[in-house]
Amino acid sequence: MAAIRPRPYRRILTSALHRRFVHASALALLVCYLVAFLIGDKSSFLWAWFPIGACGIRTVLLFICSLVVFVLRVGQIHIGSRTTASPLGTLKYLIPLDVVQTFGWYIFSAWWFSEIYKWSSSSGAHLEWVNRGRPHERASLNERPIYLYTCHLLLAIVQSVVHLYYDFDRVPIPVAKRAAGNADQRTHPVEPVSKRLQVALPGLIKDGFTRSAVVAAVCPVVYTFFLRRPAWSFTMYWAKLFWDFPRSAAAPPGLIGPIGPGLLLRTMCSGGLLVLCWQTANLFFSAFLSKEPLKRGQPLTAEAKDPNGSLLTGLTAKKETVKSFAFWELCFISQRFADRRKAIFNDIDRDGGPAWSQILQSATEVIKGIATRIDEQKNPSSGSKPAQAEQTEPVLRTLPRLTDPLKADNVFAPSPKANSRQEKIGEVFSSTAKSYGQSADWTPAARAKARDVFDRASTAILSPERKQKLLASSQEFKMLTGTSTCKPENLNPFIAQLLRSPVGRLFRQTYDRRLSGIVLGAPHANLCPIVDAIESLTRLLIASLQEDQYGKVQADVPDVVRLFTNTITTLEPFIHGGLDAHWTDVNFPPSSNPEAQAEARRVPDVDLVLDTLKSSLKDLLSAFNLYLKDIGLVGKDLRLAKEAAGLIEEGL
Repeated sequence: MAAIRPRPYRRILTSALHRRFVHASALALLVCYLVAFLIGDKSSFLWAWFPIGACGIRTVLLFICSLVVFVLRVGQIHIGSRTTASPLGTLKYLIPLDVVQTFGWYIFSAWWFSEIYKWSSSSGAHLEWVNRGRPHERASLNERPIYLYTCHLLLAIVQSVVHLYYDFDRVPIPVAKRAAGNADQRTHPVEPVSKRLQVALPGLIKDGFTRSAVVAAVCPVVYTFFLRRPAWSFTMYWAKLFWDFPRSAAAPPGLIGPIGPGLLLRTMCSGGLLVLCWQTANLFFSAFLSKEPLKRGQPLTAEAKDPNGSLLTGLTAKKETVKSFAFWELCFISQRFADRRKAIFNDIDRDGGPAWSQILQSATEVIKGIATRIDEQKNPSSGSKPAQAEQTEPVLRTLPRLTDPLKADNVFAPSPKANSRQEKIGEVFSSTAKSYGQSADWTPAARAKARDVFDRASTAILSPERKQKLLASSQEFKMLTGTSTCKPENLNPFIAQLLRSPVGRLFRQTYDRRLSGIVLGAPHANLCPIVDAIESLTRLLIASLQEDQYGKVQADVPDVVRLFTNTITTLEPFIHGGLDAHWTDVNFPPSSNPEAQAEARRVPDVDLVLDTLKSSLKDLLSAFNLYLKDIGLVGKDLRLAKEAAGLIEEGL
């Protein structure tokens, strides 16, 4: 086994995703065929839908509009949801490549669709670039196609913003809570593709045509006041290469152009069909690529020459998608495939250690990341100290100077009179320090007197208005730098109202996003690998009681129990009050309403991780209840594990 070089899990996954991509493309091509039929000429009923002909050619050309969405999704694919502190904080992970790619591909797709739509339209639509006049008249530029192209390009910009805002690049993989003792319940209850498409398609079509109608309604205003002259000049520049226009054609004629009800209806319908191509391509991609990591009912690595080795390369992968699918497959193996579990337990002669030991190490790193991130949040490092430059010569280090050097002038001369404001403050503090410092009664009462003297001195130097401005500016500075301890309920009403606005929403650091970023990782949550790692270790350890013929796996049960206990005792207190609400989270309940505040601290994904840890720890303790002394799990470790799992509260 050790002599066989395992096939990388990335290649196995890529091959499986390629097959799913083909299935998604087939459905997208079917949608393009429907769109090609709708935009085509209906003068001949047979040739309007017959695939071998103009309709088939339009279908193939329109498929490029959906294909660019697939290319975009492949380049920016990820599994977890966004966990940046605020929506504005997400931009640093998107700029510049992701944003440029998203806008670029959608704009290209809109331009290509406009070309196909213009070519497929009948002569009655009047979408030619040039209006040919009478023989004695020179040609003039037709503004109708310019407006149509502009409307489609605006729709592409809107779709790009929606794509980035709602994170269409994410492949959604559902994760369900499993009750303790229910080993048959699936961790990822993925529904069949047909059912998901049947549920999602009606709402998707409705949203697409609604978006197209909104853009078609806004486009006349935007085009007339902002885009008409640039669009006309750009089109004229290229049209002059093929036609001869008079000088008077340099500016668009009229005030608003040929924008009428017919053209508005045409842009709304054509835009709706364009959005339909985009939306269905995104839906098909997500539905097929989020299928279970199985092939003919078996794990993806089942047909590899070294299945365990290929799986291990996926568990240690750096790429999020590869690692997530590898842990998902490991979870399937631990729950449903006894032959693969036995192969893992029996695979003890391998480079890097037994297969079980490497799986345990990979899963432990994922689970330990929770406590590590929480500890970093509680005790942030002060930053790495700059490395000292190498010194070629020894430096003589002397004792620090406690006082200023002796004055060379006359020490008995009276002190000069204070003139500036700083000197007056220094004089007041100097006399106060001398009087109270030389006093033997340096008690809290004396310190209170010193504070009173400080207040009187500051009042004498600063006016009340200036003093209030300084305090307010220092508080604002702390808020801007993120060091303020101000609570959301204590914010200025104007600032609070600004943060509740759509613009302020971009800057809000909500509690759920901050907690998810700390517990699950950032910028994308590692929910699937964390849950799969916990579930896989639990199922494999329980199955080892019957399937581990060498009896080596049970020795790691105490370490796994301590790992789960440690993570629970670190995570649970942090959820219930270890993280304060940020001052920008204006919708967080105030401290005067503890019930609402406790409810606001419940983040579904984080609670799912905690519940999975507790149920898995219960299952482990129940399965190894008769062997706890034999494996060395007694005393304090056992008591802490039962407390973390909630068994002591249940009286078990």
